[in-house]
Amino acid sequence: MDTTARDTWCGERSLLSGVSRFLKRLADGAGHAAAFVYLVLTASIILGIVLRWAGIDNSWTYDVDLFALIWLAFLGAAFTSLREHHVTAGIALENMTGGRGLVLSLIRYLVIAAFLVLFTVSGYQQAVSSFVTHETTLDVLGWPVWVANVALPVGTFLWFVAETHKLLRRFTGER
Repeated sequence: MDTTARDTWCGERSLLSGVSRFLKRLADGAGHAAAFVYLVLTASIILGIVLRWAGIDNSWTYDVDLFALIWLAFLGAAFTSLREHHVTAGIALENMTGGRGLVLSLIRYLVIAAFLVLFTVSGYQQAVSSFVTHETTLDVLGWPVWVANVALPVGTFLWFVAETHKLLRRFTGER
């Protein structure tokens, strides 16, 4: 291989590595956000139990629990995807085939990416619709439903970011 071709490949590899590191930081941020939401969910459940025990109306804590659970599910999916803790046939096959599974990795990525892009667009449309119509919960506080609906496009986008990072890491040989 001549030096020009090698320099071009190394430059592209460096660019891919830089993009991969940025995407990893973004997906790691989803993990930190999921941890925070988990704390909110835990506090809300405990507060709901205490308020119920004291005979105080706590219907609003149910909505906080539900909203936090939705955010936790989607942010957690992005983070666990980044850490490759999802149990899927694609990940198992990729690990069994080692470096020879680049084609399988690409096919798996394309299938998951297509699903996540469609889910992101659908979630975005649903969030905008609930925002425009001023949809609220039925409890006393009337929480805006778009807060929970925004979890869908944000979470699926971050999951897409984590999947893209994993694919780039596989092609650059990083671990």
